[in-house]
Amino acid sequence: MNLHNSTHEQLLSPRGTRASEQPISQLMSAALANPGIISLAAGFVDNATLPLEFVSEAAQNVLGNTATGRLALQYGTNNGPQELRQAIARRNFSNNADDLADRMILTAGSNQLLHLVAECVFDEGDIVLCAAPTYFVFLGLLKDMGVRAFGIEADDQGMIPESLDQGLQQLADNNELHRVKSVYLIPYCDNPGGSTVPEARRQELIAVMKKWQQQSPILLLVDNAYRDLRYSGEDIPTLTDLGADPELTVESGTFSKNFGPGIRVGWGVMPRWLFDSARRFKSVIDFGSAHLNQQLMLNILKSGRFDEQVQRLQTAYAGKLQVMLEACDTHLAEIPGVEYRRPIGGLYVWLELPPGVDAGSDSPLWKQCIERGVLYVPGEFCYPSEGAAVRKNTIRLSFGVQPESQIRDGIKLLSEAITAVMNPANV
Repeated sequence: MNLHNSTHEQLLSPRGTRASEQPISQLMSAALANPGIISLAAGFVDNATLPLEFVSEAAQNVLGNTATGRLALQYGTNNGPQELRQAIARRNFSNNADDLADRMILTAGSNQLLHLVAECVFDEGDIVLCAAPTYFVFLGLLKDMGVRAFGIEADDQGMIPESLDQGLQQLADNNELHRVKSVYLIPYCDNPGGSTVPEARRQELIAVMKKWQQQSPILLLVDNAYRDLRYSGEDIPTLTDLGADPELTVESGTFSKNFGPGIRVGWGVMPRWLFDSARRFKSVIDFGSAHLNQQLMLNILKSGRFDEQVQRLQTAYAGKLQVMLEACDTHLAEIPGVEYRRPIGGLYVWLELPPGVDAGSDSPLWKQCIERGVLYVPGEFCYPSEGAAVRKNTIRLSFGVQPESQIRDGIKLLSEAITAVMNPANV
């Protein structure tokens, strides 16, 4: 039987052979094996905040009319409806919105957009620079494609411009600059670190990019998934509005976190040379993402319901974030060497333990947490394998799904597990 399977596996392509299990699968397995566990791991949105009534209303508006209903149930265009693309561009960008809409592709969530860009730009052995830490699903995509992820130091304000410059210089000194295809950036309330890049640092990052883009064509890939989930402070312009090179910049976004993940509508604005390639590639994949979902989203935007939902989410998640931070202040702040960021938005709190405490998925801390009934994302999953050092003493906590009482209980259990691991003689 094993020989039979081995023979058939010879049919797999190199990419099919490389395809690996995402870390989230391991976390979900741990949760399923322990039904009573408090998961501070899953980056899901709160079921109670999902806009059931707004989507029902939009469905009635779209499908209740014979003409619009039949249009919505028919194939759409490969790029997505122009009116929706224009609405997205005008909402997200201050300048040249109509031109940006003409270079926008609508996708089945933002992850499909990242896949499109990767398929059209990256070859095996290419290098993508990412913040350390960064979005672990994107790291999985790069790994499966045989693309090298190179980590750049980041802090509570995101990727550090000087570190980006130094990383590019290191690769240039190693005669590898020609393999650097992209810099991946999450400038708003990022996953996993919760950092938001302030405007001044964005300008500095743009300056570093332009310096090196004069030597080699390096694509700036910007993921704006959490822009609307800001709970304090003023909005900050996109990298495009701040002057990033439009011929070497992709801006992406999604309605998953800021409205409803089941809608599966994402988008990306690309340079014309990449837009044409991605459009052709997408036509082979699906000939256009779900048209009904796009029509629902257009109706929701035009009705003003989208802004109502964003305000609802901001209120709900701001409260949950405050509860998690207060619980951290109560239970974690007094543990020597434990530090945590205080984000202005998003769904995550980034936790750093003393250097000697391993928070990995095979560590004593992980086992202690599972036994006590709390689950987290090991920070090691979020680090590229090259460049900045992988910090195994880090944790990503999510407050999106759990009710406030469970957030408090989960942080208390986590603190007890950390204390037990740091002081084993007292257990």
